[in-house]
Amino acid sequence: MKTYFITLLIVLCISGTNAAKAQTSLEISKTEQSIKKNGKYAMLVMKAQHLKAAIITGKEFKAKSPNIDFQVVICGELVKEISADSLLQALVLEAIQNKEVKFLFCGLSISQLKIDKNTLPKEVPITDNGLIYLFGLQEHGYKTIIL
Repeated sequence: MKTYFITLLIVLCISGTNAAKAQTSLEISKTEQSIKKNGKYAMLVMKAQHLKAAIITGKEFKAKSPNIDFQVVICGELVKEISADSLLQALVLEAIQNKEVKFLFCGLSISQLKIDKNTLPKEVPITDNGLIYLFGLQEHGYKTIIL
């Protein structure tokens, strides 16, 4: 009897775990599919790894719908990194050429970190203040995230 009870308990635990995973997978998929085909999204990024993730996200958005507007505001030390790193510049320029992401540099970061604007890709416009720009996007209905 004791063995039967333990076996039944193990089977119930395993069954319950699988049901929870299936439900979670379904919910994850449902949430990911809720991205609007004409959605407006923006990120403010300050690290290279987040820039790379933003570019991947932009590619996925544009694959889903060319009508999605996806903007990335680049601030802080990342602006300085891009000014000195040709590989990061190439990533940004490729995403611009493929029309996957719209980028902006934060002018406040440029002035505070004393970055020479001539070392930055000319294809990327500069906003005076990246945070104010992001707040403006929010006022225009964009979903935003800061990383």
